[in-house]
Amino acid sequence: MKKRVVLLIIMLAAALLPAKSATDEIIEDYMDIVSNDCILGDYADAVTYLDRIIKLKPDNPEFPKLKNLLYQLGTKNQKSFITGFNPQLDKAFAYKKTGDRVNEGNALKEALKNGNFWAYSYLGDYYRENKEYKQAIDAYFAAYQMQPSFTQALLAIAMCYLDSGMYELVNEPIKRFLYYNQQNDLAYAIRAKAYLMQGQLVDAETEIITALALNEDIEYKLIHGIILYKRGNYKKAIEILTEVSREVQTSDVFKYLGLSYLGLKEYSNAMLNLDKAIILSDDDKELNAKYNETKALIKNINSKQLEHEERPEVKNIYE
Repeated sequence: MKKRVVLLIIMLAAALLPAKSATDEIIEDYMDIVSNDCILGDYADAVTYLDRIIKLKPDNPEFPKLKNLLYQLGTKNQKSFITGFNPQLDKAFAYKKTGDRVNEGNALKEALKNGNFWAYSYLGDYYRENKEYKQAIDAYFAAYQMQPSFTQALLAIAMCYLDSGMYELVNEPIKRFLYYNQQNDLAYAIRAKAYLMQGQLVDAETEIITALALNEDIEYKLIHGIILYKRGNYKKAIEILTEVSREVQTSDVFKYLGLSYLGLKEYSNAMLNLDKAIILSDDDKELNAKYNETKALIKNINSKQLEHEERPEVKNIYE
């Protein structure tokens, strides 16, 4: 009961905040996070964001009161609001831990009868993990309709469109999501991937640069490197992908590093990286074709040219 009261207080507080200035909008965003944290029972994180709100609005006495209440609740070992309010979700989580996907799905569908938007959200996750994207999108959209403040559902919908190859549909949910979450790096990265897959390389680079400005995630750097390769900026692509390769060794990293070297006609370096990519890949036809192309080019280069390769570590490529 206390958790329901806390949730109502948070919703009321968020509703009373007039979004007139940039500060008020930030506070509103923080309140959304606090609300979700309370639903999940993560009171420590909720208090962290309340502290930020109190710094922005030190004259509002309601926020310190709410913080004290969360401290009290956080010291007690209680079930989260989600599973406490909807026992079928508790069953679904238990089945998920044991790997029983069939009963997990059945429990999630049963949980929908409760009318809780979290049930639709978790059902969306279930369908997305099974690559049943249409059903996942329907579930996420139902969650968003029931609770419009739950904007993460929009992000999940965009990811479903991306994963299912419906790239042209990604932008709309991302645009709506970013209206409420302007500093979310993942949203920009998802849209960058969608633009990349559609060949809109200028837009893709703009989006990934924005994502990197918010979070220098290694995956974002890889996406940036691929975009630069696609745009023909091979030197910059090599610089970024070489940095990525020090932390992540995947087929894509070495593939696009090799292709960038191939673009510069540095065939030995191209061969070395494409060879690594081949070892790590799962039968990538484009990669195999480029590997054979590079191998043929190297065979046509005489030994004198090989001795003048700029990078000494690739002089003896066949050793």
